[in-house]
Amino acid sequence: MSAVGTHGVEAAGRHPSAAPPPSSTPERPERPRARRRGAPRWVSLLGWAVVVVEFGVLAAASSSFATPGNAASILSQAAVYAIAGFGLAIVVITGGDDVVRGGIDLSSGAVVAVSGVVAALVATAGGGAPAAIAAALLVSAGFGALNGTVVVLGVSPLLVTLATGGIVTSVVYLATGNVKVPLDDAVFRWLRSGDLVGVPAPIVVLAVVAVVVGLAVGRTTWGVRSYAVGENPTAASVTGVGVWRYVAGSYVLSALLAGVAGIVLASRLAAAVPDVGEQILLDIVLTAYMSIVFSRRLVVTIGGTLVAAVFVAALVNGFTLLGIGSQWVGVVKGVLILAVLALAAVRERGLVR
Repeated sequence: MSAVGTHGVEAAGRHPSAAPPPSSTPERPERPRARRRGAPRWVSLLGWAVVVVEFGVLAAASSSFATPGNAASILSQAAVYAIAGFGLAIVVITGGDDVVRGGIDLSSGAVVAVSGVVAALVATAGGGAPAAIAAALLVSAGFGALNGTVVVLGVSPLLVTLATGGIVTSVVYLATGNVKVPLDDAVFRWLRSGDLVGVPAPIVVLAVVAVVVGLAVGRTTWGVRSYAVGENPTAASVTGVGVWRYVAGSYVLSALLAGVAGIVLASRLAAAVPDVGEQILLDIVLTAYMSIVFSRRLVVTIGGTLVAAVFVAALVNGFTLLGIGSQWVGVVKGVLILAVLALAAVRERGLVR
């Protein structure tokens, strides 16, 4: 009970004449509530400086890097990372960014793979692009609903999504025999090589998804409550927010967005690749968590996720142009993830209680 409410009850039980003067009655101090400190400005500036340095170094090292065609290629690749990263970002925002106890979805990569496989199998069977896309998103959402249901029952999201990712990966291998499934249809060909007023199709899809998700998270009651649930689920519940609905829903949205990313990726490759989920998971995790660096409060954001996706895509693209082995790309990504998570841990220690 708050200090005001306590004094009100005490005053009601006394005779008016017995009440001491206000100046002689010490007020019970309010219990301080946890709040996030804003990060030092240099942290955000450092994040942007790293992006600028990356582009500058790669442009100087390769004459092919800073060309319009390569820029379009980078953004098209970033579309896959960003769209799936938006889903993971929503899970982290709603569940909290503690990697062990908070929101996490390690099944995102596997869902990207299964979405492409389902779309390819349905399209190959003559179902047509609309049916293929609907089936892919429905299957993706089903796995997201499984994640959300088990998580709200109290099981660790880390373990739940790790297990689900294993299940999905096994389903993909069983359905394909670990062989690529061709994906060829007018809609998917447009996603691969088409454009809209000169803008490549994957970038168009990225722009639409980014605007919709960005507005939903940043400008709606749902977005505000999602952040509130992630910050303090107990307080959110007290105010009448259905915490379990928001948490479960975040996993469904994460899987749906991973499904969209899977369709875009399979279209770009002209085939569904069974093991692509294992390859892309690190990129998705890095994209979502690296967004912390671009936030004044060191929290995961949709805008920061978009910037991080472009950063990661440019890194992969630049290393490929320079002939640097993919193993080194993995090393750099791992180091970046560790650095970002360490920064998040330092931020948690800076909570004021």
